[in-house]
Amino acid sequence: MKLPRMPKILSLICILVLVPAYAFSGSWQSRCDDVASRGYINVMTINLLFSEVQDRNLRLERIADYIQHSGPIDIILTQEVVGGALAQTPNSALDLQRLLAVRGINANLRYRLANGIPGLLSVGNAILSRCEVDFTLGRSLPFITEEPFQGIEVPLRRGVMMSRIAIPGYGKIDVYNTHLCAFCDPDERLSQARTLVDFINGVEDAIWWDNNPVLLGGDFNADLNNPDQRAVYSLITREGFTDTYAAANDCGPADGRDTCCPDGGCTYAVDGNPYAENNPFATGSVEEARIDYIFAEGFGHGILESLVVFNEDPNWVSDHSAVLTRLMLP
Repeated sequence: MKLPRMPKILSLICILVLVPAYAFSGSWQSRCDDVASRGYINVMTINLLFSEVQDRNLRLERIADYIQHSGPIDIILTQEVVGGALAQTPNSALDLQRLLAVRGINANLRYRLANGIPGLLSVGNAILSRCEVDFTLGRSLPFITEEPFQGIEVPLRRGVMMSRIAIPGYGKIDVYNTHLCAFCDPDERLSQARTLVDFINGVEDAIWWDNNPVLLGGDFNADLNNPDQRAVYSLITREGFTDTYAAANDCGPADGRDTCCPDGGCTYAVDGNPYAENNPFATGSVEEARIDYIFAEGFGHGILESLVVFNEDPNWVSDHSAVLTRLMLP
């Protein structure tokens, strides 16, 4: 009996297999000599949407244009960084780095592979930093089988990466970037979050002589409006991390819901977002959610501002919007 052909998008997903992680970096590094003198640092997190290939360059151009005209964004955390022949690019974070360089913005790039076959199709996370990077570490999270396409189970690995950022005239900041499972059981996502927290504590304990601030950002797939997903958020905030958007905008978990979303703080499937409405992995109607966060620890009350950007027409860049936070250096 002849088997039916798999949909093209499913064929792409099925090659996202478990492979070793690796670093992507260069020898020369840019420096952020202006950060200490101005006294604050700007941090952004954005899920780049790996599956949309045709207009990816346009989407990256929009991100680079925003960074150019909004003032210096010093650290950019990206998830769903795609690469390979099927993606029609060696690495989409490298593409963004080059677009920034054309605009006169130099950024050091560190990358960790999560899934895929390098050269064919791969997906990972990246940190772009205007500041020097002392070193980068990575850790795989518990291996989970997800159901991203019409109930079909696909094994996907998630991970966390960490870069120690050096700010001339100030000191160090440890930056963590992660992407937790999306189409999985909430208990499995919580298991990944526990491994994430253990990794952070282990790294920070190992460098105990430097009591430096810590940033944790990414796509956590934890919607506070969904009771089954709140445990991830609670675990992270119990560890001493502050939800920067909630703190800056006087919102957050209250009375069993997230008062930040839909009141301007939603980061996924914002109303009118064409990439969310046409997402081949979504089943049924797509609802707005706040699932992308920047958490901070060790900054005291120095959260100056936190915004959700790329959340209105014509500036869509992904099925996700970005979170941009400005923090005072303690």
